[in-house]
Amino acid sequence: MLECQTVLAAPAPLPRELFTMAFQPVVNTNTLVVTAYEATFCGPNGEGPAAFAAALPESARPTFDLRCRVAALEQAIELGVIDRRVRLAVKVMPTYIADPLADAERMQRIVRRLGFPARELVLEFSDRDHLESDHMVALVKAYRKLGFLIAFDDFGAGDMGLELLSLLTPDTLKLAPELVHSLSTSWARRLVVERVVEIARKGRIRLIAEGVDTRAEHDRLHSLGVSLMQGEAIAPRQVGALPAPALRFDGAN
Repeated sequence: MLECQTVLAAPAPLPRELFTMAFQPVVNTNTLVVTAYEATFCGPNGEGPAAFAAALPESARPTFDLRCRVAALEQAIELGVIDRRVRLAVKVMPTYIADPLADAERMQRIVRRLGFPARELVLEFSDRDHLESDHMVALVKAYRKLGFLIAFDDFGAGDMGLELLSLLTPDTLKLAPELVHSLSTSWARRLVVERVVEIARKGRIRLIAEGVDTRAEHDRLHSLGVSLMQGEAIAPRQVGALPAPALRFDGAN
């Protein structure tokens, strides 16, 4: 674990036993074509990246964030993501990034070294990460200036919600699973989703629904004009593979 405390501009190949990534496709449910894969860190005991990072010494956390991104790129490339000509989405932990411009330039060097096109790399920031802050605005602008794509993950789960779009316009919005799961039980949240769909359409923002776990959720999203989906009902996450769409609606409500 001490190795994580050395910050490298271009980290060496990472040990899979520590930096294991799971991949889940984003699928156009009208055509069953995969448009992107999201890479997620899987800790040795099933921890997510935030929980694992929190257990590390504070000085090691910035390097952990960077190495997660590099591991996602390296493992996806090994699995043939470049040949599939789809996007790769990786999560960013902005709390651990001190210098937005330096981090963006570091990522540019990394993708060049690995031969991955910057225009196909989506850097995901959560709506829970205080995206309205000056630090976040600077970070997003630095990445976009160097050609990377930006996604707001868990959109609608944080406090800012639609107000974020007056500050920053991402390439992609990802509806939070909480919104997806409550479409049939909360009229207010359904109205939020309808508003986001309209904003995304007018702004030409790619809209993805996360956490689609049942046929009912799939069908309601389709009725609202959302076709790009990600979730257990669309295709489960897999380690060591880029899974194909496998709609799993048997027994779903």
